[in-house]
Amino acid sequence: MSENQNTFELSDTMLRLLGLIGFFVAVIAGFLLTGGQIHWLVHPPEMIIVLGTVFFGLLCTHRGRFLRYLPQALKALFVKPAPNFDFCQISDNGRKFAAVGGGMAVVLSLISTMSTLDNPEQVGRLVAAAMSGVFLAMLLSQGIFVFLRASFSENESRSETLK
Repeated sequence: MSENQNTFELSDTMLRLLGLIGFFVAVIAGFLLTGGQIHWLVHPPEMIIVLGTVFFGLLCTHRGRFLRYLPQALKALFVKPAPNFDFCQISDNGRKFAAVGGGMAVVLSLISTMSTLDNPEQVGRLVAAAMSGVFLAMLLSQGIFVFLRASFSENESRSETLK
């Protein structure tokens, strides 16, 4: 099979999945060991801000290429993809949009929090909700888009030296 094709190797697939799952398990397990509870991480408004910023930011920036990237990115979780410079760029931009989305989520949530200072019992929960947007953005940026960038860039240097 050519280097420019998607390839399936059981060991590569197992290591891809082990790495991704291990990344998320380590983060969540560490959070739980500090006394955190999973439901504290789920705040739909912050999730909408972060995921919406990433999705629509990539859509308006890359348009059709982003729509072609989506199924290939999902497939890259299991099968080593062919090197693709465009998909590397989309992954890099996904990291940037995730950071922007996390920043927007925390700022907008803190604006809402500041409007409830007369109710001190709510302030802690609202600040925690604000920070959950940053958490989601970091997971996307470092756990998904870094992985995808590396996956779509594999063999680039090797194929360049073969020319």
